[in-house]
Amino acid sequence: MPKVLLRRTNHAPASLGVKGLERMLEQGKRSCPRFSHYWLNLVPPSNARLVEEYPLGASKVRIYALRGELDLLYQITPWEYTLPPRELDLVAFATDRIKASSPPESVLEGEELRRWVASMAMDRMRQRAKETRALSGLDPIAMETKLQSLAEVVARYTAGLGLFEVLLQDDRLEDIFADAPTRLNPLHVSLSGLAGHDSLARCATNIVADETEVMALIARLKLQSGRPFSEANPVLECEVQGLEARATAVGPPLSPNGVALALRRHASEPWTLMRMVHAGTMDCHTAALISFLVDGRSTLLVSGPRGAGKSSVLGAALFEFPPGQRILTIEDTQELPVRQMQSMGYKVQSLLVERRAGEDEAAKAEEALRVSLRLGESAIILGEVRGREAQVLYESMRTGKAGSSVMGTIHGESARSVFERVVHDMRIDPEAFMATDAILTLGLVRPKGSQRPVRRLVELAEVRRPTGSFHPLMSYEADGTDSEMAGSSQLVARIARSWGMSTDEAIRNIQARTEMREILLRCAKERGAEYLSPYWTSRTNSYFWERMEGGEENYEEIVAGFRRLLDKGQGG
Repeated sequence: MPKVLLRRTNHAPASLGVKGLERMLEQGKRSCPRFSHYWLNLVPPSNARLVEEYPLGASKVRIYALRGELDLLYQITPWEYTLPPRELDLVAFATDRIKASSPPESVLEGEELRRWVASMAMDRMRQRAKETRALSGLDPIAMETKLQSLAEVVARYTAGLGLFEVLLQDDRLEDIFADAPTRLNPLHVSLSGLAGHDSLARCATNIVADETEVMALIARLKLQSGRPFSEANPVLECEVQGLEARATAVGPPLSPNGVALALRRHASEPWTLMRMVHAGTMDCHTAALISFLVDGRSTLLVSGPRGAGKSSVLGAALFEFPPGQRILTIEDTQELPVRQMQSMGYKVQSLLVERRAGEDEAAKAEEALRVSLRLGESAIILGEVRGREAQVLYESMRTGKAGSSVMGTIHGESARSVFERVVHDMRIDPEAFMATDAILTLGLVRPKGSQRPVRRLVELAEVRRPTGSFHPLMSYEADGTDSEMAGSSQLVARIARSWGMSTDEAIRNIQARTEMREILLRCAKERGAEYLSPYWTSRTNSYFWERMEGGEENYEEIVAGFRRLLDKGQGG
C-alpha cells in the first residue's frame, strides 16, 4: 500500500531527532526535497581527496578519502535531487496526491502497485504542468518522456524503497547499515573493491535517513514477507523482493535507541573461482586444485569470519561440477547461484529453509537434509553447517549415504577451529568428522596493518586419516599471491586411485588445469572480464574432460590446444 498507510513510529526520544535535524540545518549543506525524508550533503567535503567517481544510472557516486586516507566517504548525488524547482514541484505535488489516495482493491503489492502509482503520477503531473507551464518549451514527445522519468521518482519514494533502492543498484555495494537512532547517524556502506584494488572498503555516506523512511521500508518488508516485527518480535529477517538483497531489522527493546537496519546485497554476477583469482583472493594453482577436488567428489567445508566471502567461494566451486552432476542446495537465505546454473543446463534442486515465527528452524533444516538424502544420488550443498542438521550430515557421510559430494560453509578461522566447533559445539564424534576431506579457510587480511582489509584464502588443509590431523595442501606467500603444493597429499592420492591413475599423473592433471586457468586470466586482462564468467569456467572444464574422455592423456597437448582455441577467439 502507499506510504500514507504506513504509520510513523518514534522509538528514539524526540529530542534526539530534533537535535540531529538542527545540526544538519546549521551546517547549511544538507538538502531534502519535499517528496523525500532523506537528508543529503551534496557539497564535496573540504580537504578531501577524490578517490573515484562513476555513474549509477542517472545518479553519480563520488568516493572521497578523509583524515589522511583513513576514512572514506561514499557521496551519492541522486538525479532527482538535482531537478530544477518547477520539476521538483511536480514530483512533490504528485507524491502528495498519491499519499492521499488508496489504490483499488484489485491492486496488490509489488510491480502492480508501482505501475498504478506511476500511472496516477503521470496523470497528476500532466495536469499540473498544464496549469503551471512547468514544462513549457518541450515538444509533446519530450514532455511525455520527462513525465515518465518524474513518475518513476514518485513511484520510488511511495511504492518503492526510496534511496535504499538507488543504493542497491550499485554492483560494487555489498552492505548498507542504518544505525539507531537513524536521524543522528549517516548510512554506512561496504564496497567490494576501490579504485582498481580488491580491498573491502567501508564508507560513511552523505545520507541521513529520517525514521519515517526506515519504518516505511520495514513496513513494506513485513507486508512482503508476512513476518512479524514488534516489541515482542524485535528482529525481522527476509529477502527484499525484486532487488536481490537480504534485510535484517532490529527494534526495541533489543535496540534501545530505535530501529536499526542492515541490507546485504546479493552479487548481480555469480562468482567463479577465476573471478576470485582476478580479485586476488586466490591464485590459479589454488583454483585448479579446488577444481580437481570438486571433480574428485570431495567433501569440502569453506570456513572464515563474516564477510570473508564463504558463500561466494562455495557458489563459485559449484561451477566446477560437470553439468551432468545432480546438485541439491539447502539454504535459509538464497545466496547460491541456483538460477544461473539452471539456465546453463546444470541439474540443480534448491531447498529453502526460511525461519518464521513459532517454527523450529533447526528442525526444518534437519528435515530438509533428510529429504535431500532421499532424493537420489546427488551432491549436497549446505549454505551453512550448523545445529542439529550437522549430526545428520556427518552420520550420512560416515555411512556413505550423503551422495557423491558434500560441501558447505561454516564459521571458523582455521581448520583446527572448525574441528573444535564441529566436535565440541555441535557434538559430532571425532571419527565422524574425518568424513571431511578438506577445509578452505578465508580471511580478511590487513596487508602491512592497512585499515582496508582484503579477502584471501589463507589455508587449504586436508584431514588426514586415521589420525584426524590437518595437513596443508598448499603453502602460501605472505601476501597470498603465490602458492605451491605442500608435500604429499593423501586426498590427491585417494582421488588418483579412484580414477585409476598414479599420484604423479594426478599432479600433472592439476598442473594442466592451472595452466589453462592462467590462459583464461591472461585473456581476461587483455580482452575483457567475460573470460572470468561461469560460461568460460564450464567451457574450460568441458574442453579438458572431452580430451580426457577421448583418450588424450598428453596434458601438454591439451593445454596447447586450449591456448590455440582462445588465441583464435573461439568459444565453442
